[in-house]
Amino acid sequence: MRLLYAGHTYLVDENQKKLAAIARRDGIELAVVVPHMWREPLLTTIYPHVDPETSYRVLPTRVTFSGNEMRYFYLSVDLYMRRFRPDVIVVENGVGSLVYTQFLLYKLVFAPYAKCVFFTWWNLPYRPRQPFRAIEQFNLRNSHGAIAGNCDAHTILRSKGFSSPIMVLPQLGVDAGFFRPGDGSELRRKLGLGELVIGYAGRLVPEKGLRVLMRALNGFSGDFDLLLVGNGPLESELRTWGATLPVGQSLHLHSSVPHAQICGFMNSMDIFVLPSLTTSYWKEQFGHVLIEAMACGVPVIGSDSAEIPNVIGDAGRVVPECDPVGLRLALMELADNSEERQKLGLNGRARVLKHYTHEHISAGTVDFLVNLANS
Repeated sequence: MRLLYAGHTYLVDENQKKLAAIARRDGIELAVVVPHMWREPLLTTIYPHVDPETSYRVLPTRVTFSGNEMRYFYLSVDLYMRRFRPDVIVVENGVGSLVYTQFLLYKLVFAPYAKCVFFTWWNLPYRPRQPFRAIEQFNLRNSHGAIAGNCDAHTILRSKGFSSPIMVLPQLGVDAGFFRPGDGSELRRKLGLGELVIGYAGRLVPEKGLRVLMRALNGFSGDFDLLLVGNGPLESELRTWGATLPVGQSLHLHSSVPHAQICGFMNSMDIFVLPSLTTSYWKEQFGHVLIEAMACGVPVIGSDSAEIPNVIGDAGRVVPECDPVGLRLALMELADNSEERQKLGLNGRARVLKHYTHEHISAGTVDFLVNLANS
């Protein structure tokens, strides 16, 4: 099966590990279209990683409106369809994106027999304005299948009248050979961390529940070090709060680090927390950082917002969102019980190996696409 993928997610080498796992599947010939560059909020411009030794082809292609997922499109006469002749086209930019419309239109001319599939995280219902409402309706009518990153996306697609096959599967897994339990003692020593380290990694923004975490820790009885890895608009507020903590309680805030270093930071944590909040404009699509922590054998605590409970399973604790008391009680319970932390850490690692590796995600994806191509 000739599989043509497209998405800015695959600019970076870490995410290309999923592509490598797909390409290893029997009978798959894979080519991947990516933007020639991408401007991420809060980050520097990203350029495509191209390894000539891979068994699949990465095809950097010039785009307009780089950084805008809904409006960007490729400056290409055929999107490689004439040469590659795909059996299935997968575009990972959401059902209402202009670039998916572009692939659907080009497919009519250059690959009329190919099946078209989109990936979406769409977990909040909304009614787009024109012309994007018409774009969304066109894309839904002309799609042969969809991969939904969470259960809410599946529900919303069905409510929109989409009757084609849907698979619920996250966009990316983790490299469990890289994200694995390790000795974090050296980094703990270097960072000046104590006996109990509570950790978080991600954007420092209100919707991630960091104000709830601060309120929860204000009533925490006992010593702790709070290790935050990330950057964002709440940084100043967090530092001001950290300066008020009593002796024995400390904040350690580190700006975003290269992804290759995240595993080391996680292995220096005793508990990982993700207290995300549902807002009128956003809720947690999946919580990829949770499966990275779980792969490292770190017990996790998350809010009951969106997909988080489905991700955590038996690997930690789920507390009501926007509930500092509930979060505090969960933190204190695990802080006082190292055996329970160890058990949850083992559960998390096992859950990742069963459900969330790149190999598992690629196998589910390919099986779905092969069945679709043969239908």
